[in-house]
Amino acid sequence: MKRILLALAVVSLTGCGTIKEYWPRAHDPEMFGALVDVDIAVERVNCNAPDWSKAIDLSTRLARFSEWRGDPQATNLKGLQAHTERMSQGGSQVFCDLGKKTAAQRIQAARSAWEGR
Repeated sequence: MKRILLALAVVSLTGCGTIKEYWPRAHDPEMFGALVDVDIAVERVNCNAPDWSKAIDLSTRLARFSEWRGDPQATNLKGLQAHTERMSQGGSQVFCDLGKKTAAQRIQAARSAWEGR
């Protein structure tokens, strides 16, 4: 019985800090909405005449938002921002298609991390 009480005491004392880490934050829907906007912008890039400017703007906003929030996906989203900026420098259609797939993978990683919160 003493062990159970000790275990409950430890869990209750450490649980508050742990639960806070997984508790949804008030602005999660805002960030998830921004992620959807970036996904749509990347999807709409036409590789025949690529214009990454909208994707750059949205990914910059999302990267900064996640950085200020201290989100675990901040590094991934900073990478997405850098990737969209690199893609805007041009290249072949194959390079553009590959760039869209890479951006989609980064977006999917953030989506998976944020789902269910």
